[in-house]
Amino acid sequence: MSARRALLFVVACLALLAVLRSAAMVHAGEGMPPGTTRDLVLGVARPLDEVTSALRLNQPDRLLTKAFGHPDPTVGKADDSELAAAAALAEPDANTGTGTGTGQVKDRSRDGDAADALRTPTPADPLRVLVTGDSLTESLGPTITKTAPPAIRAETDTRFGTGLVRPDFFDWATHARHQVAERDPEAVVVAMGGNDGQGITQPDGTILPAGSPQWEAEYRRRAIVLMRIWSDGGTRRVYWLGLPPARSTTLNGYFARMNEATRAAADRVPGARFLDLRPTLSDGGAYTDYLTDGGGHSVLIRTRDGVHLTLDGARLAAGPVLHTLSGDWHLS
Repeated sequence: MSARRALLFVVACLALLAVLRSAAMVHAGEGMPPGTTRDLVLGVARPLDEVTSALRLNQPDRLLTKAFGHPDPTVGKADDSELAAAAALAEPDANTGTGTGTGQVKDRSRDGDAADALRTPTPADPLRVLVTGDSLTESLGPTITKTAPPAIRAETDTRFGTGLVRPDFFDWATHARHQVAERDPEAVVVAMGGNDGQGITQPDGTILPAGSPQWEAEYRRRAIVLMRIWSDGGTRRVYWLGLPPARSTTLNGYFARMNEATRAAADRVPGARFLDLRPTLSDGGAYTDYLTDGGGHSVLIRTRDGVHLTLDGARLAAGPVLHTLSGDWHLS
């Protein structure tokens, strides 16, 4: 076979594979870090998947996947997700003041007692901190690890392309339970929401438009479910970081809604706390690419997408996080 014919054969095989496994391409693309490669993959895979699904060309792949006992990425499982199913039970009962589902409403009168009960970590027995969330933790997590005092031992678990609105793609409730069981953190620092500016599909098929009051309420309920898993009744501390302003006006509107939802969620979960980073990462509440650091230097704090933090931005964000951890855990 000539080189030309061999190349055409390879291209044809790849094209056939793309057609038969288009949903898997979408699933893989959604999990990629933000950037040109992700945009290109999803730009091709999503339209292709719509066509192949309509023509049922993906059926052989689904049957073979099921026969070999592998997970089927072409099937959404939002209705099976604890994050979606338990969200309806996450709000407190108006009459009793207790949650009807996975925990109790936070009693603010006990916050001081709970804080006093925290141990004082030492370099020999450091505080176990988990920094987790979507790509917003990619630079923040390692920065916290590198700049933390010896009495804090931090590690990062970043899950690209994830959030609370798509448990069919990545179920944070299930993952949070694995994190608690496998890593046993004492404090969990959470940053996510960059991918959540999209509608929420309920288990019954109802779609809540992004930014609507119903969408915000559901986002709050899902945040409550997740915070309760991590906090385990207040035995752990959860620090949910607010989203700083985005360059995009539309995205910034979604971020404001998410901040209100997660702030309200933290008020309902023992051991949870909302940390607003907007004073640290904005110009008086407005988006900015540059800020002045502690040394008086003007530094670039945002990447080109107007959402993610540069290393200098991560260093600025790490400051209030570590300050809060040190204050709550009696570190000098």
